[in-house]
Amino acid sequence: MIPLTSELVAIGKTATDKADAIAQAVDLLTAAGKIDPRYGQSMMGREAVANTFLGNGIAIPHGLPQDRDLIHDTAIAVVQLPAGVEWAPGDTARLVVAIAAKSDEHLQVLSNLTDVLGDEAEAERLATTLDAAVIVARLTGAEPPAPRPEAAPEDFAQGFDVVVRGAHGLHARPATTLVDLAKGFAAEIRVRNGARVANAKSLISLLNLGAAQGAALRISAEGEDATAALAAIAAAFEAGLEEEEDTGAAAPEAATPGLTGAGASMASYEGRTLVGISSSPGYALAPVFRFARDEVVFDTDAADAAFENDRLEAALQTAWHELEELHDEVWKKSGPARAAIFRAHQEFLHDPEMVEAAKALIGQGRSAGFAWHQVFSERADMLASMKDAVLSGRAIDLRDAGQRVLQHLGTVQTGETHLPSVPCILLADDLTPSDTARLDPALVRGLATAQGGPTSHTSIIARALDIPAVVGVGAGLLDLPTGTSVLLDGGAGVIVVAPTATDIAKAETAMAALKTQREAEARERYKPALTVDGARVEVVANISDVAEAVASVEAGAEGVGLLRTEFLFVNREAPPSEDEQVAIYSAMLEALNGLPIIIRTLDVGGDKEIPYLRMPVEQNPFLGERGIRFCLSHEDLFRTQLRAIYRASAKGHVRIMFPMIAMVQELDTARRIAEEVRAEVGAEPVEIGIMIEIPSAVMMAPELAKRVDFFSIGTNDLTQYALAMDRMHPVLAKQADGLHPAVLRLIDFTVRAADAAGIWVGACGGIAGDPMGAAVLSGLGVRELSVSIPAVAGIKAQLRRSSMAENRDLARRALAAVDAAEVRGLK
Repeated sequence: MIPLTSELVAIGKTATDKADAIAQAVDLLTAAGKIDPRYGQSMMGREAVANTFLGNGIAIPHGLPQDRDLIHDTAIAVVQLPAGVEWAPGDTARLVVAIAAKSDEHLQVLSNLTDVLGDEAEAERLATTLDAAVIVARLTGAEPPAPRPEAAPEDFAQGFDVVVRGAHGLHARPATTLVDLAKGFAAEIRVRNGARVANAKSLISLLNLGAAQGAALRISAEGEDATAALAAIAAAFEAGLEEEEDTGAAAPEAATPGLTGAGASMASYEGRTLVGISSSPGYALAPVFRFARDEVVFDTDAADAAFENDRLEAALQTAWHELEELHDEVWKKSGPARAAIFRAHQEFLHDPEMVEAAKALIGQGRSAGFAWHQVFSERADMLASMKDAVLSGRAIDLRDAGQRVLQHLGTVQTGETHLPSVPCILLADDLTPSDTARLDPALVRGLATAQGGPTSHTSIIARALDIPAVVGVGAGLLDLPTGTSVLLDGGAGVIVVAPTATDIAKAETAMAALKTQREAEARERYKPALTVDGARVEVVANISDVAEAVASVEAGAEGVGLLRTEFLFVNREAPPSEDEQVAIYSAMLEALNGLPIIIRTLDVGGDKEIPYLRMPVEQNPFLGERGIRFCLSHEDLFRTQLRAIYRASAKGHVRIMFPMIAMVQELDTARRIAEEVRAEVGAEPVEIGIMIEIPSAVMMAPELAKRVDFFSIGTNDLTQYALAMDRMHPVLAKQADGLHPAVLRLIDFTVRAADAAGIWVGACGGIAGDPMGAAVLSGLGVRELSVSIPAVAGIKAQLRRSSMAENRDLARRALAAVDAAEVRGLK
């Protein structure tokens, strides 16, 4: 907490305008030796790009981040203006709380102010008191908030009590899960944590509950489907509300010889060190580059409220679609857990209370840009003031999502270069998930932020991109000018400024040892996956584009077991032409240089939507027109893709695979069309296979096997259909484990049917890239495992360490288990 004394509070003052009010606060701070007087110009600079009026007569002027070097000591000063001064058109400030903060010590003051914002009587008391000590006590927390005149909403009659079990409380992901569930019901749903009550359909409202681990909540509902809503929410809490995987209090320390452990590393450096928190392990030696972000300027007022509301809705929709594309991009790079960050961002944009508050300001004559900025900034400040580190860390996510909308409501003013063009260590006050997702690991050798923590989404993505990172270094980090050479020790959480020759030598030794280890693994990646008793399992890759075809070969994959062609159809306004597809498939075949590729025909529907294809709106899209059903009902699109595949097949070893086959008739129709297209093109026959993803296909496997050359088991979809659990469901997804014996028995039946027909079986999906899954699948007789590119070398090594006899025994015991947990516990 910032120490505040009466000397920094001016009572009963008047001001001619906002500039005069700020000047009076600057005089107080300067006289106390807290700032360079030039910081007043920085405060006015902030006012030019953002309105610092909070509401209820309170303004919080503060400077621009780049001017923090003008702050000698973090402090606040208060100027009381009983008669008020116009802060912006329609806004009158009576209590000016000027902030000069080098880091985040002022956040508790903001937290105390948020109580005043909703209490007109309390705001009036502070604006008229003759005793500076009253203001000091209120802002420092020495005096508790006055009772609110309005009581929190009462609980509904129907409800239940529950205790928050998650280690990080009701933070972003579980809160998002709860919002998603609540929005599926018409009933009004409330969540109480002590005196605070939240709307269960508002993410911001839920986060502001501050519900930490062990918090006792009351969930109540009212409406025609209230009973069903409460039952679903109770089940969700019982299942854990999709609690995030525990990332630990800090990222794992580097395990490189010579520089292990924070204390050892820090003690061994001779250069000046800036100590932060380990976020992503590893070492980097490079000059620093200071990251800059665009500023957005916007009008304050607007006359046409209807027009401004339409602008806000359009900006929200545009930002939502941008986040959808970013989600898909990160999902491809780093998997669904990392991509889920952007689902939470989308939920912020649809938060009913935030949108309603912004429209209320628009109704008062404000512009859409001003209204939206005011609303998301206020709520982000509230989140940032929370004591719980995980919850306060979500403020950066709200600002990120809010800023994405704002850029469509104002004019973007570009300042410094945003991203580096040469290798560097990137410095920033903090990085949003959107910023981090755009980073090029080839250029960004390391990351360091003044704020943030190891559980932040930025840290999670940095680890996924394998970029060494240190967070929470403090404002002093930003004093380093671009070009300064530093050493970043991600494992120890240390930045070494101007490292000595000894420091550099030790770091280079550690980096060389790590490089040697990875090179040894790289040399092994091209070895076949031969078990110790001589059985061969092919390990191939799942890919989506030409770059990944190249990367799969480099990673040691023995071909491509799944080309997801739907990714060729996204992020565009029309389907790719036949010639465009031929060029893409041909480029992939050239990259594979003779290795086989399985091209899955267009697989959309379910959770994969492509708007321009005019896909039907279905009540249950996972049981609707998806996969081969969609292709057969859009035959022109299907034939175009098949023509492209057959034309490209002259360039290499192509196999065609049809998705989501449920019955023999679908396969017969698809094969007939494919043969007609092949004859038209004049191409040579290629192997034809199907994905086994539906229980009906398993049960018809003996008949289907007579009509194809291979099966590929889609373990993800087979699991969700076998267990009747949507693999994207916020509560059930964790239970949809492909190693459940029910799924394994379906796979076993499929392999036996294939063996009887003399065809081979592959598998793709989550458990194929899981070491335990790879062992069990190979033991069941699966001959090809198609995995993500980063998993190729590890799965090959796993198989080389075992014998097929051991894997068969493991598979036998897995088939006899009663649940997935028992399977995963087998040795």
